[in-house]
Amino acid sequence: MSKSKEPVARFRVGFVTAAVWENEKFYNVTLQKSYKDDGEYKNTDSLGHGDLLNAAKALTRAEEWISQQ
Repeated sequence: MSKSKEPVARFRVGFVTAAVWENEKFYNVTLQKSYKDDGEYKNTDSLGHGDLLNAAKALTRAEEWISQQ
């Protein structure tokens, strides 16, 4: 049983990152967007219109990586 506290892969496009997590024999993917607030970097799972193509590209890369495992 493999439970990782860190993602097994990350795919960043622009400010959007798709993280791949291994859960036993399966993979899950989470999306986050980085942004700067008062000089400090933060993350959110809320995406704006301008983030959608980057999210699609990051998810495509994650799907390709998972398919090769």
